[in-house]
Amino acid sequence: MNDTQDEIFQAFIVALFQQTEPLPADVQSEFNKTDETFTINDILRLTKLHPPLLAAYQKNRVWLKNHSSQRSKGLDFVPNAEFENNNTTTTETDNTSSDINDLTNLPEIIKNFEAKVQPRGFREFLRKLLQAKDSVQASRDRILLSIADGLAHE
Repeated sequence: MNDTQDEIFQAFIVALFQQTEPLPADVQSEFNKTDETFTINDILRLTKLHPPLLAAYQKNRVWLKNHSSQRSKGLDFVPNAEFENNNTTTTETDNTSSDINDLTNLPEIIKNFEAKVQPRGFREFLRKLLQAKDSVQASRDRILLSIADGLAHE
């Protein structure tokens, strides 16, 4: 499995996690029809069935591409906190509240669930989500469990 495929699967899994409502019944039915031989094209087709899922997937995919290119260059992708603290001329407002759709959580979500998923792979993780009765809730349950496990081991 190549990095691009993993990134597509990751972006899709996290996009499911970020949904605030269960998928419409017809969309969930299409998820459930997807068998274990699914391809990247199947995942891309599924994202297009529900506009909020597609929007979240696209944002996640861009973030993962940027994160991947930064990591492959060996660069620190964490923002420069010292600059942020010392730069008082910024007009940016500090957002201390967080929403499930907020991408600032994405690095932590990815880090913790990546460690949990790696032994079996994203395909197996995603296969279980596609076959669930409620894929959104299944993604939340599985990802939150992996995050809790990751935090418990720190």
